[in-house]
Amino acid sequence: EKQLMTDQMHLSIRYDVENLTNKKTRRFYEGEIVKDSYGRSAPKPACGSINLPRHTSSGKLILEAVLELFDRIVDQNLLVRKISITANNLLDEASVQEPDRFEQLDFFSDYEEIYEKQKLLEAELERERKVQKAALSIRNKFGKNAILKGMNLLEGATARERNRQIGGHKA
Repeated sequence: EKQLMTDQMHLSIRYDVENLTNKKTRRFYEGEIVKDSYGRSAPKPACGSINLPRHTSSGKLILEAVLELFDRIVDQNLLVRKISITANNLLDEASVQEPDRFEQLDFFSDYEEIYEKQKLLEAELERERKVQKAALSIRNKFGKNAILKGMNLLEGATARERNRQIGGHKA
């Protein structure tokens, strides 16, 4: 099975129209106001992209990048209605080529320590990749409910039920 990798993430945040009807949040909002798809006034959506250091399928690296981008572009005082995350520049793992890396050396850096940190990161990413492959093979063999998060076992959780449906709907 193909493993896709990305080197750029895009994040789009749409704010709730209630931000402009609520006197508390309206008082603090000084940004641009636009019409949403229903013709209602809403704060202008926030969007941005972040480049990853290399092509990766690591959930850890992607999550760190998206959280950094979220903190940078989102107005923390506004209620969020919709979050859209897009992975750009997708490539099959087999077609990803590591570019030649050039680095300016200096006398003050401990390159052995830097090299050891890189080796540890590579080992951690390889371990994460193996865990992803194992989880996917278990799900393929035993079904979507074979591996669940603990929160999906709580009362009122819908993941197990939705996994048994076709496209998340009763057929």
